Amino acid sequence: MTENPTERSNDDDSVVKSVSSWSSLYKKEDWWAVWIGLIIFGLSLPSYFGLFPLGWIPAAKSWSDISHALTTKIFDPWIGLVASFVFLAVLLIPVNKFNGTRPKDWFKGFAVIFFTAWGIWILSNYAPVVKAIGSAEVGYIIALVVGIIATNVIKLPSWLLGSARGELFIKTAIVLLGAKILFTTFLTTAPTMLAAAFLSFPVVWVAAFFISRKFGLDRNFAATLSTGVGVCGVSASIAAAAAIEAPAIYSTVISSIIVLFSAVEIVVMPFVAAHFFPTHANAAGVWLGLSVKTDGAASASASVADGVMKANGSVLSAAVVTKVMIDIWIGVISFILASIWAYKFKKDPNVKPSPKVLWYKFPKFVLGYLATSVILSLIVLTFHSTADGAKAVAPIVTFGTDPLRTAFFAFTFLAIGLHTKFSRFKEIKLRTPVAVYAISLVIAIAWGGVVSWLLFAR
Repeated sequence: MTENPTERSNDDDSVVKSVSSWSSLYKKEDWWAVWIGLIIFGLSLPSYFGLFPLGWIPAAKSWSDISHALTTKIFDPWIGLVASFVFLAVLLIPVNKFNGTRPKDWFKGFAVIFFTAWGIWILSNYAPVVKAIGSAEVGYIIALVVGIIATNVIKLPSWLLGSARGELFIKTAIVLLGAKILFTTFLTTAPTMLAAAFLSFPVVWVAAFFISRKFGLDRNFAATLSTGVGVCGVSASIAAAAAIEAPAIYSTVISSIIVLFSAVEIVVMPFVAAHFFPTHANAAGVWLGLSVKTDGAASASASVADGVMKANGSVLSAAVVTKVMIDIWIGVISFILASIWAYKFKKDPNVKPSPKVLWYKFPKFVLGYLATSVILSLIVLTFHSTADGAKAVAPIVTFGTDPLRTAFFAFTFLAIGLHTKFSRFKEIKLRTPVAVYAISLVIAIAWGGVVSWLLFAR
């Protein structure tokens, strides 16, 4: 998960004040992902009764004649494509306004992202391409590569980069994904995936911390890096740095390293997962959730793996649930680190870390994911069988949440690419953190593979 590493305070009083402030409900991007996802979900619900408020949202399909590349429930799909742009651009204006982006700049930037991502997604559904590669999900990787090439070859305007809000896109997509994963399924799979997360991240954290110290990194840097590679990427490292009051540059450096490595993981890991777990979608998804260190990159790589393995969403479902199981530990780890640093290393009796940090650091978009899943699950439970219930609520997903979820995934890949500047390695000029992170990531991938195999593939 990605945040601006400089947007944090080392003042405990300000943190507590932020925790209790209602303004976070409309100022935090995490909450905006919930509100946007729930608005879309709410507009999708009438599909259950045969009414389709979002039936004009297009979905791509395999095509030989490009005039038939899109499909909708109602209206012309190409008109629906333009209408979708207007709908989403307007819907997302508030969150960008609160982040300091002018509506004019947002519209310009989002227009480029929207139509570029959709153009790539349509081309990736070209029948000969699908037949040759076996999956249209390769379009996600193409979008990533296009973004990377563009940002590293030419100087992109700030209004475009400001509109490439990959984490907002992916968090909203995950809220919508909850409608596809019934809560009954979540309850049956989550405990085992929670076990996988708990078996994975403490081992990786300890190993990364030990390696960091052996390479000469100071204690604060070691803890920040270890949390980033062991728990949940950028957000975890930022939370850890804030909890122990580490210098802001630490989380900035580690965030840059994480994002760059994640871009590589998106391209490589789906095919590695498909190779090692060709018949075990859950194992592949859990491994990706444990190994790819941002929510966006993990979900993105799982989407590609789904297409490669023809798993019909199982890999993505497993990866997202696993990431949720890891995300919930961010607040706990932050609280533990704050307590240890305050009492053991700083030895300041006046500093009393508040348990409120557990809520403050909890990823709020997870609540949206659970809400959409629970609501549809309650509807399903009113039927005599789960199969009948799932069939009844299918139009809500097919003609509402799913086309937009797919679109948000495409936007995410392009946005991640646009923010992946290889020159950042030169800017960092710190070979040791890069080396430590690379070694720790290899350990995370290897150990995550062992855990996934033991719990899901034996």
